[in-house]
Amino acid sequence: MPFCPNCRYEYLAGIEACPECGARLTPEPPPPEVPEEYVRLVTLSDPAAALVFQGTLQERGIPVVVQNYGPVTGALAAVADDITEDYSVLFVPEHQLEEARRIVEAMEHEPTQWPEGMEPEEEETGNGE
Repeated sequence: MPFCPNCRYEYLAGIEACPECGARLTPEPPPPEVPEEYVRLVTLSDPAAALVFQGTLQERGIPVVVQNYGPVTGALAAVADDITEDYSVLFVPEHQLEEARRIVEAMEHEPTQWPEGMEPEEEETGNGE
């Protein structure tokens, strides 16, 4: 049976070109696809912030996997950079790590742009202002 090297579909004998993409069929199936390696980008102490980072990176064409965790407690907390609340770890494809780091760094240093009506209330300073 012939196979499409692009679409990876198997066709009946006698078909010479893939009806999906037009590629010439081959007698052997294509090698299995190797999953892309994802690497750690950043650990965030606020799972809600992780969603903001994820959305921003995805808007720029970088796929993101977010893993959320509960609080680190006990003996592990002593060596876990004081993570005692829920936290999230973001992973991106290895070949896009540097680009993702640049985007995250810019996000961390830019002032937050709140949607109209969603701005946080000003905190009182306690000196009558």
